[in-house]
Amino acid sequence: MKPQSNFSTIPIGARCAILLFAGLGLAAVVYAALFQGAFEPIRLLLMSGAAVVGSRAKINLFKGSTLSFLTAVVLLAVIQGGLGPALLVAIVGVTAQMILPSKKVVYHQLAFNAGMIAMTVTAAWFTHHWLATVTPLDSLSSELTATVMSSFVYFLGNSLSVSLIIALTKGLSMIHIWMNHFLSSAPSFIVAGLVSLSFIGVINRHSNLLALLLVAAVSIAYFVSIRLTTTSARTA
Repeated sequence: MKPQSNFSTIPIGARCAILLFAGLGLAAVVYAALFQGAFEPIRLLLMSGAAVVGSRAKINLFKGSTLSFLTAVVLLAVIQGGLGPALLVAIVGVTAQMILPSKKVVYHQLAFNAGMIAMTVTAAWFTHHWLATVTPLDSLSSELTATVMSSFVYFLGNSLSVSLIIALTKGLSMIHIWMNHFLSSAPSFIVAGLVSLSFIGVINRHSNLLALLLVAAVSIAYFVSIRLTTTSARTA
């Protein structure tokens, strides 16, 4: 969502959506604060620092598509930690992402971004947690399933929310915006999740080679999907 300095000039639908996202995001943070166990200060500090650095770091992949380190850091927090730390890391990251370029704060944009990321991370964390209870994460296949599904939920929450607020602000079709500007980025979220899973595997010295081969295979699939998307756009 492009910044607009005056909240009162935004269409009423967009204003309601911003307030709704901020409220639901706050509810997610309160829930995590009430039911989250003890935090690990050192790990949380390191992850938050990584989120700040990752908020400005991207890898150019193909045809202008990028892989954001912030996405990988947030998904790492979702996979490895509790809901509270994951929310804190995500909110720190998106706040840094918004403030660092211009050093100016647009408060309603910050409220939307923080609320949106809180809701998205909560949905992704519960997806991973639920799959962990259904299929214990004691093998690479079960870890892969939980990671891919939580990464996809993270993509849906992020892309649909941003598409909605743009549509309400600009008076455009949300589906059109999502299909034409966000759908092709889905594989990059999956790759980010698998990079996080690979990092955990290397740290734990568990199935290192398989994890690296997995990331390589999915990266190849990512490039193929981007090429197909580009070809479709040219022929459309």
